[in-house]
Amino acid sequence: MTTILRKMTLLLSSGLLIINLMSCNEEEEPCTDQTLTPLQLMVTDLEDNNLLDEGSDYELADFKLYYQDGTDMTELTLEADETSDEQPFIKSLEAAEESLDGQTEFQLVLADDHSVTFDFIVTLSDASGCDVYTYEATDSDGEDLEQVSEGDPKPYIIQIDLDTEQ
Repeated sequence: MTTILRKMTLLLSSGLLIINLMSCNEEEEPCTDQTLTPLQLMVTDLEDNNLLDEGSDYELADFKLYYQDGTDMTELTLEADETSDEQPFIKSLEAAEESLDGQTEFQLVLADDHSVTFDFIVTLSDASGCDVYTYEATDSDGEDLEQVSEGDPKPYIIQIDLDTEQ
């Protein structure tokens, strides 16, 4: 009887061990902090012509990005870049950093004649133990800015009305 009890105990223990091993999930991967992504804008006219294309009359130096700092307008650095399908756009890491600090309204000025105001909101969450950024861009009416559907990255599309003087 003792031999049967030992065998049953051994068999039961082995069975529980196997069930326990099978039910264990693989260890979860530790989260990875995200990197802050710059504001990315593809600038078009009202007819959806990219104003940074080779055939355009404009170049990077014609664009200025500002935010209101008290009574002063502060200019931010802009860089030119291209999506994976060679669509030119402008970007500014400084705008993303300013947005994190609470400044969310920006003005893009083209050659001192035309401008457009928009909001860019960057939010940082570390509730999961990792830095996770969310991004939102809206026009002056509060409508979400569309993003490029092809290529990577997917910059926001912002339109400037070239028919009116500002």
